[in-house]
Amino acid sequence: MPFSSSLPLQQQSAQRKIAVALNRSFFATLPTLKQVSKDEADIAWLIYSLELRKEGGHGPGRYYLKKVGEVFTEFEPALLSITTPLPGKMEDFIKLLQEKLDEQLETSPVNQTVEKPF
Repeated sequence: MPFSSSLPLQQQSAQRKIAVALNRSFFATLPTLKQVSKDEADIAWLIYSLELRKEGGHGPGRYYLKKVGEVFTEFEPALLSITTPLPGKMEDFIKLLQEKLDEQLETSPVNQTVEKPF
């Protein structure tokens, strides 16, 4: 059964703490999050990377998770930051569209005639 509450989002987030474990590369793709102290935080972002360790100097080795950072944020500002897109420049978008159109016009469609289909 889905969670349902009549409390506003801000009050819901104040009632619980969340820990999110992420790969360092993925975390780097997120927008900048406003950090707060650990005591004020609703979310703890635990950032990990994979570390290859070779046992005894031979063999392929094994990958281990290595914690490389922690970021503490409040729930609502982090949610808004992640879900609010930052639009690019209109000129760049129009240029990209024009390049795609030009590309389509330069390549003719491949039409093959089917001889005696039946």
